[in-house]
Formats: sequence, C-alpha cells, structure tokens
Amino acid sequence: MSEIHSERTTDLSILYANLKLRSNSLENVVLIKTGSMNPIHRSHVSNMVRTKKYLERACNFNVIGGYLSPTHDEYVYGKLSNELISGEHRIEMCRKAIEEAGQQHWLSVDMAECMAPGFVHLVSVAHSLQQFINQHLNLPKPVRVIYVAGLDLFNRCYGMGTLRKSPLGGVAVVYRLGQNNSVLKSTNAMNDPRVFYVCDNDDEMDTSSSESEDISSTLIRKRLKDNENCDDLTFKSVLDHMKKVSSKDC
Repeated sequence: MSEIHSERTTDLSILYANLKLRSNSLENVVLIKTGSMNPIHRSHVSNMVRTKKYLERACNFNVIGGYLSPTHDEYVYGKLSNELISGEHRIEMCRKAIEEAGQQHWLSVDMAECMAPGFVHLVSVAHSLQQFINQHLNLPKPVRVIYVAGLDLFNRCYGMGTLRKSPLGGVAVVYRLGQNNSVLKSTNAMNDPRVFYVCDNDDEMDTSSSESEDISSTLIRKRLKDNENCDDLTFKSVLDHMKKVSSKDC
C-alpha cells in the first residue's frame, strides 16, 4: 500500500503541542474517523470527544490528537449521485464544525482521503496515517492509531477485523444504550484488547434530547430540502457554508 498521507494533507502540529503538554509515561494514541460527512453532523464530533474521554479515563491512554477524514468524492458520488458535496467543501465544513465545537486543540481535518487519486479503503487510511505519524514523531514507543466506528459499521464492515489485528491499532465502537445488546455481543470481540466499547450515554457531555435519536447526514439533507430547521443536527457554521455553496450553484 502506498502512503497517502503527507505534510500537505495532515497537520501534525496538534500532536507535537499535546505531546509537550502531557505525560510521556502513558501510551500515546491518535483517533481517526472516516466517512462521507456529507455534511458533517454533531455526532461526528461528539463521538470523537466521547471516545477521547473514555480512553483517557478507562484505559489510561494519552490521546494526543484526532482526525476527521472525509471520504473521496468517487465513493460519495457512487452513493449519493447529485447530492454529493465536493470534498473541498466537506473539508471546510469539518474545519468549521471542529472550531464551533471548541475542539481545535486536539481535533483536525485529515485531507489525505479526499486528495487521493481515488477511493481508499478505511483500513488503508488508518494504516497510512499510523505510518506517517510514527515516521515523523519518531518516539521511543510508537503511537497507536485507533479507528472510531459506530456499532452498525463495526458489525457490517469486514475491515474492522483487520484493524483489530494490528498491534498498533484498534477500534473504538461507539454505541447507545437501548441498542440491541445481542448485536453488541454477536461481534465476538467483547474480550478483544484492541476493541474499546464507548457508550454514548456514559459521560458528562451536555447533549440535547435530539442526540438520543439517530442523527445522520441523510436527515440533514432531507430537512434542508423540506426547508426545516437543522440546528439540532449540525452546526450553524456548517449550515451557513452549505447555503453559501448552494447560492453559488444557482
């Protein structure tokens, strides 16, 4: 696999800054979440924050950074056709969402997928990021890269098994109380030391009632078509950017 990450696509400054701020006796971890993010919604960000808090509290990890990685236009167009928001704009909306959420001290947008010549599978994205980070940081103990996934993706994607086998990898599965526990157990990964189960109800985050429901980019697009309010689903800066893009296309 050729490495898709470079200093042009992936900002390492947050990792360097957080390494200086935190104890070097703990295992350093970087999170990554891929997906269409067409557009990004509140759960994309909140699930990263929840995972960071859980891994630091329950696993004693030192989470030095996290990346939101919008998927390549080729894949998104195949799924959504003319509903595709170009990678350029999805990257910008991710930046705006991170800033509005106040998470820019540790979260960043990884442009490697969007800027690749074509679609790259999530396993290759995670492995390339891991290689890139460790080549540049060159720490005595390598940085672990953990992929953040929802329960549905974890159960249906064959690549999750590959991520679980990597000695420097792992998967954080974000699930919600009320989801079918038998589905959770059916993954046969409950005792896997590289799988971390993060309950999205088990934290102190201030969430609106809508976050107990399913938030999706599909729902955002549907509401916008119906001229309905989406403030509970995504960020104002994201909606403002979508309006600006839409007005230019008219």
